[in-house]
Amino acid sequence: MVAAVVVIGLVTVLLVANTEPGAGPRPTTTPTRTTGASTPPRPVLTVDSGCLIGQGRERLVDVPQQVTDRVNRAWERIEKWLAAKTPAVAQVLAAPATLDEISEMQRQIGVPVPPELIASLLRHNGAGTSVLGIVLPPFYVPMSTSRVVSEAKMMCDILVSNGHNESAGSWWHGQVIPFAFDGGGGNLLLDQRPGRNGRLGRHYEETDMMFDRWPPTLTELLEQTATAMETGGLVMGRFRPKVVENGLLEWDIG
Repeated sequence: MVAAVVVIGLVTVLLVANTEPGAGPRPTTTPTRTTGASTPPRPVLTVDSGCLIGQGRERLVDVPQQVTDRVNRAWERIEKWLAAKTPAVAQVLAAPATLDEISEMQRQIGVPVPPELIASLLRHNGAGTSVLGIVLPPFYVPMSTSRVVSEAKMMCDILVSNGHNESAGSWWHGQVIPFAFDGGGGNLLLDQRPGRNGRLGRHYEETDMMFDRWPPTLTELLEQTATAMETGGLVMGRFRPKVVENGLLEWDIG
């Protein structure tokens, strides 16, 4: 009888001990051990990202008449060729944006919109959201004002949350304006940083911005595009327009 009590007491003690913090392993759980290692803090930008989302001025710059005329002439030539060769693409060219839409875009992205982009948006507020709208070589679809806003915000969010100083100004900068997309995370852009004067460049998802080999301005890109369409020549010495199945436009490497 005493032995039974002692045995029961020992069992009871062991069971209690196994329910106390720091006791030996339980049959149904695996103890978690702390190694002392800590998660490194997220990097924080210590340089200016240029991102001023929602802080742009509403008043647009004046567009000189000569800028409007050049942009409109280039678009007229592009429209004429598309209507004759790829009418399905011609039909996705959007109606003009309003000045209020462009002004709101400028306020939202926090970047002054250059005159030639204003003139282009006043001609066509983008070209849809699919490959049918590929107009600019080699595979770019002009963006609407709302698409510009969403792209600019997304790129700034990624840049700031990434937190790596070397990305600011090389991978992206808040004072560039994306104006055409390729459907794969890349875009054409206009660099509005001081001294850049709206220089045209491109950005792919995992590479730095690049400005060489591209026409220096949006107007010149439109003019070269129109000339290549009319003559079957090359844009930037590389890309030739080609009509493919279903009336789509492709740009072959020539």
